Amino acid sequence: MWLKNRFVQKLGGGWIESFGLRTWSRLQLASLGARKDPEVLKLMRGIQRDKRSLLSAYEQHIVYALAKAQAAREGAFAEVGAYKGASAKLICEVKGDKPLHVFDTFEGLPEASEHDRDVHRVGQYACSLENVRQYLSAYDNVHYHKGLFPDSAADLPVQPYAFAHFDVDLYSGTLACLEYFYPKMVHGGLMLSHDYSLLAGVEQAFTEFFADKPEEVIDLPTTQCLVFKL
Repeated sequence: MWLKNRFVQKLGGGWIESFGLRTWSRLQLASLGARKDPEVLKLMRGIQRDKRSLLSAYEQHIVYALAKAQAAREGAFAEVGAYKGASAKLICEVKGDKPLHVFDTFEGLPEASEHDRDVHRVGQYACSLENVRQYLSAYDNVHYHKGLFPDSAADLPVQPYAFAHFDVDLYSGTLACLEYFYPKMVHGGLMLSHDYSLLAGVEQAFTEFFADKPEEVIDLPTTQCLVFKL
């Protein structure tokens, strides 16, 4: 857990993070090139060229592969924390005719709590709804919900979910995602979160929420974690 320190985390949102991830992802894409579907790699390289993603290539592939696997299950798809729409694009490529609900403030991060150790800035990772909507304009059945989650879901009918991707960076936002989606996940439904092993607030939210639940939080070798609903 050596990455959970203020210096490393405060690099987020600037050119250092973006440049570092692009460099690291080029190496990862070279590794994946020998063993993964060329069409998937072409998609990922395109997203890298667009400079819209703050996920590594391995993390992008995990989002793509898990969303593809869940497309056969009953239930809608959701993403909370879209940034510039890169991970939503990966999901759109495999979701078929399922609805994808995209939640974001589209104005950057809100206020952090004491659990987040003062490592983020209000407004960090901002991208407008219009920008993201245009980027994903080629895909059908994508629904946008602007505002602070879960208030942004207040008018959405209760429905089952097969896949939910979280990238909200903060303790309160992560806990809100778990409280909202956990009871709505279908049997075998999957919740995937970015930054679990990087940001202390995200990990704490998962630890607290699943302390009295039968599911195990699976810590992936990237910064991500996942939970399958039993």
